Amino acid sequence: MVNKTFYLLLATVLAVSIKWSPVAAQQLWPGDINNNGIVNAVDLLYLGQAFGTTGPPRAGASTDWQAQDISTPWSQSFPNGLNYAYADCDGNGIIDDNDLDSGIEDNFELTHGSLQPDGFSNGAIGSAPQALLTPSASAVEPGTEIDISLSLGSQAFPIDNFYGIAILFNYTPEFLSDDSFDFEFEEEASSWIQEPKIEYFYYNDDDGQGKGQIAITRTGRQPQNPGFGPVGKFSIVIEDIIVGLQADTFRLQIDSILLIDAAFNTYPVAPDTTTILITRDSALLNASLQSKEAYAKIYPNPTPGLFFLECPAGLTGLHLTDALGRTAPMALQPLNGTSFQVDASKAPPGMYWLSGRTNEGLFRKKIVIY
Repeated sequence: MVNKTFYLLLATVLAVSIKWSPVAAQQLWPGDINNNGIVNAVDLLYLGQAFGTTGPPRAGASTDWQAQDISTPWSQSFPNGLNYAYADCDGNGIIDDNDLDSGIEDNFELTHGSLQPDGFSNGAIGSAPQALLTPSASAVEPGTEIDISLSLGSQAFPIDNFYGIAILFNYTPEFLSDDSFDFEFEEEASSWIQEPKIEYFYYNDDDGQGKGQIAITRTGRQPQNPGFGPVGKFSIVIEDIIVGLQADTFRLQIDSILLIDAAFNTYPVAPDTTTILITRDSALLNASLQSKEAYAKIYPNPTPGLFFLECPAGLTGLHLTDALGRTAPMALQPLNGTSFQVDASKAPPGMYWLSGRTNEGLFRKKIVIY
């Protein structure tokens, strides 16, 4: 038998070896605050959660895109357990605007390792608040600047628990130039989202895919009152259309949404799509201008498919189309000379345009069917 003294000596050596084995340090990539492998709009939501806090500076810190050791973890953590040190992108021990400018912005869309989900949560129309896109005109000439308003929620579906939101979107890239001033996003001065807050907008047309991201977050980890309405607008300069075409269509579409509250709980939001006709045809442009003069009212909106239309000037034509311009089924029942009941219950849930002609001109109304 092997001597017991040998086993005691071996156990002592192993214990000492385990006790003094170096522990691998946590590593961060500057800008990837949620540590999921990519720098994007969601990282701003984490920055807003930790904004204003302080902790141990990072030894040898830089914002270069490379793994950096977290020598001393901070005392604070995000609700998912991730340490606040990941939000200190520049490593100076203070989480502030510099971490946005030199961390998130400078390293935006850079990746490392295997990507993990960001937790986007798209809702369904009629069962969740919606992010609505509303253009200032339905048809424009090439070279025109146009605004597209972004609204969140409605009176029927307000945003009850807002702290931050990240939105991924796509657009038709061939109608925009490489000039960044041709595509901007600005927050509404009268936005219902309360101060203090941070807003970030990014798009990159270098690869021709037409992708962009928006993030708006409050700071201070304080909830705010429920609200709804406009939060900002896209300002877009439409460039020339393809030679030989009289008309084409610009599309702006929301792909993914992540809405969080102050405790980082997520809430679904329904996305939206809008289109703008770009044309040299004066008749189409005149029809668009006339549509602003014709009065029409629809309610309720959103609707399960059955709604009412009021046209005091008299209705002479009506059709329903989806966001891609395809005709949707509907039935019209006159109630009197100026009021109608519209049955679009056979149309799939989504955003539609109700376009009509009256004795005063044309109208075009956005309607949501759930």
